Amino acid sequence: MHTPFTLRGLATALLVWGACVGAASAAEYNLYLKCEGQLTAAGKSRASQLELALRDSNNMALIQRSNVLPVGERLHYTPTPVAYTMLYKLRQPGTHVYQDWLRGQWVIWQPNLKRLATIRLSIDRQDGSLEGQLLDFNDELLGTVRMDCDVVDPDELPPPKF
Repeated sequence: MHTPFTLRGLATALLVWGACVGAASAAEYNLYLKCEGQLTAAGKSRASQLELALRDSNNMALIQRSNVLPVGERLHYTPTPVAYTMLYKLRQPGTHVYQDWLRGQWVIWQPNLKRLATIRLSIDRQDGSLEGQLLDFNDELLGTVRMDCDVVDPDELPPPKF
């Protein structure tokens, strides 16, 4: 008696199905942005840069390189036909990441940023301009971010050293 399913056929079918499901659920980013501009706080300004990788499947943005936001953080973004909007809430004072980040360049050139609690960003999808607000725990404005963003081809990014 010969059954329609052989063990080899079943294994092949499962392997093909697993490859299809794995490829469909892979965490690939579909848009890479490189932004450059100015961060302004209390009358002082400083050059700022931000590189983001955006994923449409779950609306996540990965901070790849920046002197404005902590590298490696993932932000949830809301896409609209006009803009991508993002909100970053800093961790409460006393946590390791908050302390290490605020001991960096920002606090040296602008002490008011020690009160930083929230960063709101909006990237205009039509002209590529980024506007952001730096807010304290009472949602009072501490500073602003203005940048111009360009789409970057991921194949043109420099290869990693390690």
